Amino acid sequence: MSIPFKHLALGFLLTPLMGQITARQGTPADMKQSPFTSPLVIELPLDRLKAPEPGDAYPFTDQDTFVCDDVSIPLILIRKSIGFSKQVKLNIKTSVYVRPSYDRKVTIRYTLIGADGTPGPVTDQEISAEEKKHSTDSSTLELSKEAFEGLFKGDAHPKLKLVMTVVSDR
Repeated sequence: MSIPFKHLALGFLLTPLMGQITARQGTPADMKQSPFTSPLVIELPLDRLKAPEPGDAYPFTDQDTFVCDDVSIPLILIRKSIGFSKQVKLNIKTSVYVRPSYDRKVTIRYTLIGADGTPGPVTDQEISAEEKKHSTDSSTLELSKEAFEGLFKGDAHPKLKLVMTVVSDR
């Protein structure tokens, strides 16, 4: 073997060792939520809405790790329905939780964002949330069936942008 080939072979053997996956025992600090101050902006990918799910219900729970002024959103449930007038209705039910502290007034503005970044229909939710309790509200976004299907053409990835504002309710 020539010297360059030995170095090349050694490099191939060491490369996998440098990029291996590691695991360790987690701690409570690993479960820590990310704190934000109002307003908080979250964008949810809507790719899942392209394919039917049982009951046309699409739950989102990953946003629970983001806390804005002691308020988190454990669940966003979107129900998709198509009406007689060929309108697609996206009913958005939101559950918020307030950490132990004091009551809050939460306003959430939902905007449908097309793959090209163009904002679409908008809806607002006003939630009077008590501390240590889950509070909910729901609202509906409507658009034509053609506009809804256009959101998913090609490699398009539409989003649901939510802007959450939190104020004290003392």
